[in-house]
Amino acid sequence: MQVQERPWQTFLGVMMVLIIIPLAFRMEPARFEPFARVSTWRFLALGLALTLEASAIAILASVPLAMFFALARHSGPPWLRYPVIVAVEGIRALPLLGLMFYLFLRLSALGRQMGIDALTRPDAAVIAALWLYTGAVNGEALRAAILSLPRGQWEAARSLGLTYGQAMRLVILPQAFRRALPPLVAQFATLVKDTSLGAIIGFIELYRRGVILFQGERNPMETLYVVSVIYFLINYALGRVAGALERRSGLSRG
Repeated sequence: MQVQERPWQTFLGVMMVLIIIPLAFRMEPARFEPFARVSTWRFLALGLALTLEASAIAILASVPLAMFFALARHSGPPWLRYPVIVAVEGIRALPLLGLMFYLFLRLSALGRQMGIDALTRPDAAVIAALWLYTGAVNGEALRAAILSLPRGQWEAARSLGLTYGQAMRLVILPQAFRRALPPLVAQFATLVKDTSLGAIIGFIELYRRGVILFQGERNPMETLYVVSVIYFLINYALGRVAGALERRSGLSRG
């Protein structure tokens, strides 16, 4: 038996937590004063825009990469399948921070050699690392969705005279994407948080701007609380979208 979720109950619960946290950590109201200034919110908004931009580019660019990984590993020839398996498992096993730092060094050197300034920027390495990592993760999600489809779908497509490519394009992939859509949206929520790792290579996104802010205002607890609330609101909205997609696709039914 499923318990129906009531939005107002969730809202009240969230509001209670947001009120309790400042009290529990003894945050001083006076230290929230910088957030009454428009300049503070403009500074954070620029970081939020960079965070969302890097996340959106990475997730959108990862879709064709994930499709390539999934199809190559599912039904590709051996000369392609095994290198893809090594690449996917290797990327997933690497720490994202290490991958980001490595790409920053390599892309910066390549950019200087080729005279392409865009490659020397930290956001290029952040987006590239998130693109590769997300492509590997989403590729596995898409491959799992393909494998979860009933074999009758393949048989029905082949009985209509469709080739393998036509069956995959017209029958299998649309259903697989429908099943994989909720975890894909959930991965976007993860990306929003993972962009904060780019601070180590000079990517001045939302979290890093929060650090810069509290170093000047000397209110670390209050600033990090506000930044955390922003992250929470974004990821909560994305979580609601993922839940709605899951219910619409009928995957939440037992």
